[in-house]
Amino acid sequence: MMNLIWAIIFAASFVYACFSGNLSSLNEALTEGSTQAVQFIIGLVGIMAMWSGLMEIAERTGLINKLSKLLLPLTRILFPSQKDPETISSIIMSFMANIFGAGNSSTVFALRTMEKLDDLNKHSPIASNDMCTFAVVNMAFAPIFPIMAIQIRSDLGSADPYSIVLPSIITAATTIVVSVIACKFFERRD
Repeated sequence: MMNLIWAIIFAASFVYACFSGNLSSLNEALTEGSTQAVQFIIGLVGIMAMWSGLMEIAERTGLINKLSKLLLPLTRILFPSQKDPETISSIIMSFMANIFGAGNSSTVFALRTMEKLDDLNKHSPIASNDMCTFAVVNMAFAPIFPIMAIQIRSDLGSADPYSIVLPSIITAATTIVVSVIACKFFERRD
């Protein structure tokens, strides 16, 4: 669908440029936009690599396991049937990546968590309550400290790139609470 939308936008721009005699302006905008996009992506890759590296260090040094023990009461509320420490660690790592706004890095941990939950579910074609809860809560996470959004705002010249932190905290709290309530409601209906 997005490819169709982009194709329509490009075709409309091309037709307008042809009829208005601004074909050179269109060419200049395409060239300049492509250059800016590449520079923007390279900046984001650096942040993602740094965050992934920090999470890997935290996992190897045992920091995630220690944090898992601290957050164990919360994870027991969300995932009462989970006893495997590796699964709980994966859940927490995914949540932590989302909390700090590195959602793309969170994907690796989320996939690892889903694989572990699927193993515990004996690869059933029907998702377990824990799998559903993890997917919903993980997707509902709005970053409490949105590193990527702050970097993007900073790169684009925002006067105060950190002004989105408070709205992010409010959004994260609201979406997580609503998601957990919805999951627990539907779990009890079964």
